[in-house]
Amino acid sequence: MATPREREAASYLEKHKILDLMDNLASMLFFHRPERPREFLISQLEMLKVTRMRTADSPCLFNDSNLEAIFGILDPPRQGYITLAQYKEALKTLGIKTFDESPEGCEFNRISQDTFKKEAKDGLMKCSATF
Repeated sequence: MATPREREAASYLEKHKILDLMDNLASMLFFHRPERPREFLISQLEMLKVTRMRTADSPCLFNDSNLEAIFGILDPPRQGYITLAQYKEALKTLGIKTFDESPEGCEFNRISQDTFKKEAKDGLMKCSATF
């Protein structure tokens, strides 16, 4: 059982999204593997600060080509769409917790690449906005 001090610390970390921030920074570090990790982390924190002040895009591990590759894996016959179930599972696998459960095309069970990329980008930006 946690002590009051431990609960207070956990609450503080959750309120300020410190664990999310550290997780994102560690992921960026492992993904990019820079020669100078401290400088890299400082630059990432500076980018987050600029993002906060200007509502610019947060640093993110996935770009358009990555999302297109994911979509391509889900759509091997290159039909130009995936199923709603594939869409939901892919976004969850990317770590996106909240997204449009009924996106454009869901009524026909055909989610386009553009819709997938838009929802994935929006969700990833929200995930990486740890401030």
